[in-house]
Amino acid sequence: MFFLVASQECVYVAVDDEEDPEEDPEEVLVEDSEEDPDEDDPEEDPEEDPNEALQEDPHEAPEEDPAKESSDRMPPTFLAPKRPRFESDDIARLTWGSKWANDKIEHIAQELRDVNARYAELRSVVQGMESHIVHLTTRVQEEEHRADIAEGRKIMVGENINMTVAELNELINNRIGEAIANYT
Repeated sequence: MFFLVASQECVYVAVDDEEDPEEDPEEVLVEDSEEDPDEDDPEEDPEEDPNEALQEDPHEAPEEDPAKESSDRMPPTFLAPKRPRFESDDIARLTWGSKWANDKIEHIAQELRDVNARYAELRSVVQGMESHIVHLTTRVQEEEHRADIAEGRKIMVGENINMTVAELNELINNRIGEAIANYT
């Protein structure tokens, strides 16, 4: 038979050994985060005089009926440890390892932020270069067209000195149309 008793710091599990002596008691631990761990143990009664306990006859055993449970008496309890204890050097090693890992993570995160900033700068430079190349290509093509047009005018003027201005303009416009058609 199991008994559960809650205290301020943990839960106690009690086993009635008379009923099942072969069964191992299960120890349960539940920490209460709202309670103060510095409070006195509930089993210690501050009103109880330690000298009174010494005055009682140790050979006199109180009569107990195992079938009948008394509300005055607590069943036997097994204290479960709150948590495993670490040596101070283990704690120092784990603390140092944790700080080192956090520093390494922060360093890598800063490097990543720097790389991202550099990538953004380079991307804007590349986009600017692309637009500049498109602009220069357009200007070169325009200059080539102008050179072709000027050369065509010189040829036409040399061949057709006796042409009228209207005929010359018509011939120029035809040659310009041909030049544009060739470049597209």
